[in-house]
Amino acid sequence: MITLNAVRFADADALVFEGRRWTYAELDADVSALAAGLAEQGVARDSRIAIVANNVPEFLILSLALTRLGAVFVPLNYRLTAGELAHLIGHAQVEAVATVPEFAELTADALTGLPAVRRIALEPIDETWQDVAAIAEPHRGVRVADVELDDHALQRIIYTSGTTSLPKGVMITHGNVNANMHAQIVELGLTTADRILNVAPLYHVGGLDLPGYAIWHVGGCMVLQRRFEPDDILRGIDSESITGMVAAAAMLDMIRRNAEEVGADLTSMRWLIFSQVTTALFKVARGLFPNARLIEGYGLTETCSGLTYLDEAHMESKQGSVGIPVPWVDVRVVDENDEDVPVGENGEVIARGPKVSPGYLDDGDATASAFRNGWFHTGDVGCFDADGYLYIRDRLKDMIRSGGENMSSAEIENVLADHPLVLSASVVAAPHPKWQEVPVAFVIGKPGLTADDLVEHARARLGKFKVPKEIYLVEEFPTNPSGKVLKRSLREQRPEMVPDWAYSE
Repeated sequence: MITLNAVRFADADALVFEGRRWTYAELDADVSALAAGLAEQGVARDSRIAIVANNVPEFLILSLALTRLGAVFVPLNYRLTAGELAHLIGHAQVEAVATVPEFAELTADALTGLPAVRRIALEPIDETWQDVAAIAEPHRGVRVADVELDDHALQRIIYTSGTTSLPKGVMITHGNVNANMHAQIVELGLTTADRILNVAPLYHVGGLDLPGYAIWHVGGCMVLQRRFEPDDILRGIDSESITGMVAAAAMLDMIRRNAEEVGADLTSMRWLIFSQVTTALFKVARGLFPNARLIEGYGLTETCSGLTYLDEAHMESKQGSVGIPVPWVDVRVVDENDEDVPVGENGEVIARGPKVSPGYLDDGDATASAFRNGWFHTGDVGCFDADGYLYIRDRLKDMIRSGGENMSSAEIENVLADHPLVLSASVVAAPHPKWQEVPVAFVIGKPGLTADDLVEHARARLGKFKVPKEIYLVEEFPTNPSGKVLKRSLREQRPEMVPDWAYSE
C-alpha cells in the first residue's frame, strides 16, 4: 500500500506530526530502511515486537516495517502498571519492546524479569536502549522483499481494555485489517482529499483502524497528535484543514469548553465519529461542526473497530441508534439459544464477517465461549428497530438485578441524559442487603444541575425500583482508550465517595 502510493502520490502529504511532514515517498523510504535494519537483526515472519508508546510517528513507521516483514506487533497500554505490562509481554512472547522516553522507566521496570527481551527506543532515551533511527540509517535506500502473506496471517495482537475481566490478546489478521480498511473507505467516502486528525491511542483500534491505516490506502493524509489536548485539536483542525476525526463523548465536551477562546475555523470537518453521545452533546457537536456528518458508531477490538455506523440521512431522525452494519459484516440480535429475537426486543448482539478476529491468543476457553457457531458474541445487549437500525442497550454484565427484577443501566442512563443540564450519565449496580443490587448514578452536568433535580426527573419517568438510590455529580468519568466508561472503576470508587443525594428507606 505504502510502496504503491509512493509512486502514485510521491509528493503528497502522508503524515504530519508536530511540524514534521512525510510525503508518501519519504514515508516509504523510512519504512523500507527500518524494515531492512530489523531484518538484519533477525526480525522475520511471526517475530513479535511490543510497543509501549503514545502517538508518535515512529510507532506507525515501526508497525509498517514489521508488517512488511510479516512480523507481528503488540501495542500495549502505557496506562498499565509495570506488573501488568510484564504479564502481557510474557503472554505475547515478544522478543523486543519499543518505547519512548516518557515510558522508559515504566517499560524497564516491566522488563526486570525478562532480560532476553531487547530494548528499542522510538525516540532517543539512553545507551541501554537501541535507537530506532540507528537501526534504520545504515540501510537507507535498501528495500527488503515483501513477505508473502495471506488473509489468515497475524498482523498484530491487541489486548482488550479489561473492563469486565483480565485483558485478552485479540488476534488481528491481515484479512481483518484489509476488510476494515475497505469498509472504512466505503462508509466514510475517503479520498485523496481527506486529512484525518488522529488523537486516539495507537495501542487501540480507535487509533489504528478508525479509519487509521485506511487513509493511506486512498492517498490521504494522517495528522497525528501525541495526546489529546483540546486547544491542539481545535488549532489542528483549522491549520491542517482536517476533514474527519474520532472523538469520545468526554473529548467533545472538553473541545466545546475551549472552542470559543481558541476561535478556530472548523468548517472543513465533513465527518465525526463518536459514541455514547447524549442529546445535549449531539447538539454541541452540531454547533461545533456545522458541515460534518455526525456518526454514532459501534465496534469492538474483536471486530477491528466499527461494526455499524449511523448514516447521514438518519443521523438526526435515528439519533441514539448506532446505525446499520458496515460493508461485508452481518449483525444479529439473539436470545440465549442464539435464535433471532423479534424487532424491538433486546438480545445479545452477535456478528460475523472478514473484519472479525479469529479469537484470543492462547486462550481456547475464552475463544470457544465468545466465537461460536461462526459468530462472535459481543456480550452487548441491543435491539433492531423496524427499519433495521441497531440500538445498544447495555452490557450483559452491566444488567442490574434488584429484588427479582432485571433492569438495564443504559435505560436509566438515557432517562437521566434527557435532562437538559446533563451532558453524560453512567449507572452501575451497588450491593444492597435487601434487594441484592440497586442502581446508583454518576452524572456530568452543566452548571446549575442539582441531584434533587435529577431525582425528580427520574421519578417522573421511571418505575420506583429503577430510580437511582445514590447520585454523584462528577467532573469526569474514568474511561478506556476508546472512550468507554470504566464502570468497574466507578464501582470501586463509590465506597470512597459521598453522594450528592441518597435514598433512605
